[in-house]
Amino acid sequence: MSDVIIIERFAQLISNYTGLRIRAQDREAFGKKLWSRINALKLSSLEQYYQLLEKELAQGDTSWAIAGRGEWKELLMLLTVGESYFFRDKGQFWLLKHIILPEAIAHQRQIWYAQGTSKPSLRLWSAGCSTGEEPYSLAILLTELIPDWEKWDLLILGTDINPEAIAKAKQGSYNSWSFRLVEPEEMPKYFHRRNNEWVIREKFRKLVTFQPGNLVSDRFPDPTKNIANMNLIICRNVFVYFDPPAIATTLEKFYQTLRPGGYLISAHAELHGQNLGKFRAKVFPQSVVYQRGANSSLNLTNSSPQLLSIPKPVPTKRTHAVPPPFQSSNRQTTRNTPQGLYSSPSLSTEEKQHQSSLLKTLFGEAQTLFRNDRVQVALQKAQQVVRLQPRHFGANSLIAEIYANLGDYQQAEHYCKQAIAIDSLSVEPYYLMARIAEEKGDVEKAKYWLKRIIYLLPLSITAYLELAAIYQAGKDMKRANKMRKAALEILQELPAEYSIDRPETVTAGELRRYVQNMLEDRHP
Repeated sequence: MSDVIIIERFAQLISNYTGLRIRAQDREAFGKKLWSRINALKLSSLEQYYQLLEKELAQGDTSWAIAGRGEWKELLMLLTVGESYFFRDKGQFWLLKHIILPEAIAHQRQIWYAQGTSKPSLRLWSAGCSTGEEPYSLAILLTELIPDWEKWDLLILGTDINPEAIAKAKQGSYNSWSFRLVEPEEMPKYFHRRNNEWVIREKFRKLVTFQPGNLVSDRFPDPTKNIANMNLIICRNVFVYFDPPAIATTLEKFYQTLRPGGYLISAHAELHGQNLGKFRAKVFPQSVVYQRGANSSLNLTNSSPQLLSIPKPVPTKRTHAVPPPFQSSNRQTTRNTPQGLYSSPSLSTEEKQHQSSLLKTLFGEAQTLFRNDRVQVALQKAQQVVRLQPRHFGANSLIAEIYANLGDYQQAEHYCKQAIAIDSLSVEPYYLMARIAEEKGDVEKAKYWLKRIIYLLPLSITAYLELAAIYQAGKDMKRANKMRKAALEILQELPAEYSIDRPETVTAGELRRYVQNMLEDRHP
């Protein structure tokens, strides 16, 4: 058998077992790597080496993946020379910090609150983690996003097919090349110096678990290995080495391993043109990410824009934290609940479609009427929606806002509570409850609702600014400035052109300048 043919067989064997694709242009270098192992083992031919690899697989010898032994381990160390660094890809880490992880954190808090479990939990998996920079970056990020992280059940799992890379990851010791995106002054917060390397601090190290893993051959989800019910899977710069069947196999297993609503992140364009199976692509300016469909009423899929939006205030005599150029009108557009909540299960498919269409039309008319100041007619339309579908979040929220604008705070609070009962993670009713409390002079209750918003969605800029205004009105400038500094810290992480308010165009840069001026003018 010619060397060309047997090298092709090696390539196929490796692809079948690991998913790694040996490209035609890499075959010569691949052949040299095979011969380096043949010589090390004192074998005489490619055929002998091939039979050795086949024998390990036939005997089910996966000890290389368990304890770093076996010839497969040696070969894979030659084929997978990983390269990583901390906080790799600023755009994707911006998404993680400001959209994806805050969404998951709020979701998991709510599950914990509703189910009464001992601790809220969050489960992240860095698949193909190389020497560990990525999962340690996630650990650092979570401690910044979750102030009480020590009271959480956190799992950050790092796996890689290369056991030598896993061994280095467990050591947590890195040279300066791994920190090319970390500011020098930040280093001591996360690492301590040891000789010529930086070692990850223990509080971050203990959050991460490392183990070898083969994305193609291993079975998962696998609760016995803690690979199940993940909120997030990051698998970057791995699929580029896989052939299409291996990609399809791995994507299906990832889908089953994610919790409903969970996200998969790959490197840019890595999955372009691939069959995504049941995953749904979501396009952000920073990156495309992939989400498993949600089957829970706690889904936050549509909530990410709310994290940074400025809700529309109820008319009030008090001067608000946001000055006139940044205030929205009092015409709030409230989102719908999922279409699946609209229809009675006893209706036929045609009747359900008719009811869904009718509800959509009625609610759209109610919103338009409200925007055009035809408040009473808008109220009648929204009430008609609620009679047809009592658990229509949008209609209940709109009714609450209408009553608040009419000054009927008792009814407004009633419908706010109805909306919260339907979707306790949507922030609009909480903002309205806070403003009603302010109008009634109950500043402590207003602070309660605003703090609840921050608890659920830590990036709610408006909640910080409204709390600042309340503290300022009470002559507590220390707390007022603390709230404004928190808002400014969030704004400084956003691109200057990032649109925060809708339908008006208010950029992060404009609002950042306003908050900075407020701090300069009112600094104690």
